[in-house]
Amino acid sequence: MTKIRVGVIGTGWGQLQIESFKRAKNCHVVALCDTNLVRLQDVAKAYKIDQTFSDYHKLIASNEIDLVSVASPPDSHQAMTQAAIDAGKHVLVEKPLALNMPDAIKLLESAEQKKIVHAVNFEMRFLPALAYSKELIDEQYLGQLHRVDVTMGVEQPWGERGNWLADDVRGGGILMELGSHFIDTLRWWFGDVRSVLAGRRTHFSTVKIPSFDEKTRETILLKKSVTGDDAFWAVFQFAQGGEALLNFVTGARHDPGWTISAYGSMGSLIVNSGQLLGKRDGDREMTLLPIPKRLELGDNPKDPLMWSMAKVAERMVAKINHESDLKPFPDFRDGIAVEKIIDAIRCSSDTRGWVDI
Repeated sequence: MTKIRVGVIGTGWGQLQIESFKRAKNCHVVALCDTNLVRLQDVAKAYKIDQTFSDYHKLIASNEIDLVSVASPPDSHQAMTQAAIDAGKHVLVEKPLALNMPDAIKLLESAEQKKIVHAVNFEMRFLPALAYSKELIDEQYLGQLHRVDVTMGVEQPWGERGNWLADDVRGGGILMELGSHFIDTLRWWFGDVRSVLAGRRTHFSTVKIPSFDEKTRETILLKKSVTGDDAFWAVFQFAQGGEALLNFVTGARHDPGWTISAYGSMGSLIVNSGQLLGKRDGDREMTLLPIPKRLELGDNPKDPLMWSMAKVAERMVAKINHESDLKPFPDFRDGIAVEKIIDAIRCSSDTRGWVDI
């Protein structure tokens, strides 16, 4: 079995990627790239990675790399991913695939033409409660979907994350950064979305972010303008029937986490804090459903997203190595489908009306 050599672009979020690749079968990280040279060297030293680059073109050109993992800010995804495809490298990219639909579609067409293995890192699919819910839904546990509710509250205003995360033009905001994962999950569970009604908000357009003052050697608070959304709501109508209601709020002063509650003609499923509860017709009460051991993730360290991403990496590597027992993983088509829904949410919010997809 060929061990796939990975180059990671971006050493911020990329550190989680490095940890994930370390735990995935038949691959290892051999090179890193970042324009932040101090962080680049610190991360390379910590993980004992010899090859480092400040120019992503040079990393991609290396003959010692088989797969490029793009973990840079969203506004750089398209250019880096296209360069990797042009070089014939397999690609894993953080969402979004690109900042507009034409660019995203071009990336898919290029990847298919080059016959490379491509993926978008919607790692939440492999969280045990979500993965088992998918199996139960496919087995008609719910029957016909009536409605699914997704709620999430975050203690601090989203804009306090600063940098590109608070910049709408660069792909920041809670809709793109967190909402996209849940949109992918709903589409994975219930199929394509037919139409959308939605609203985006930036409630905290100015925030104060801690910054170290070199002159006074003290931490001060700097005012920052925020253009990315810090809250949104959306109603989906699924092509196969049923609706979804999503409600995301930041600046809630507490952190209740997230919950998905699905209601159908034959039963209900609720995912909360990693637990899965269910009740079908004939059951006496809503009960905790045991999740099969085959879906469990590692717990050393206890970081579900890290282990979930390792699953994405393993399935990519299996396809690159032409293994016989291939299992599905989210690819560029899924990235495009989610971006279509996000574009519809933005359009609906602007026009204050239903948008067909």
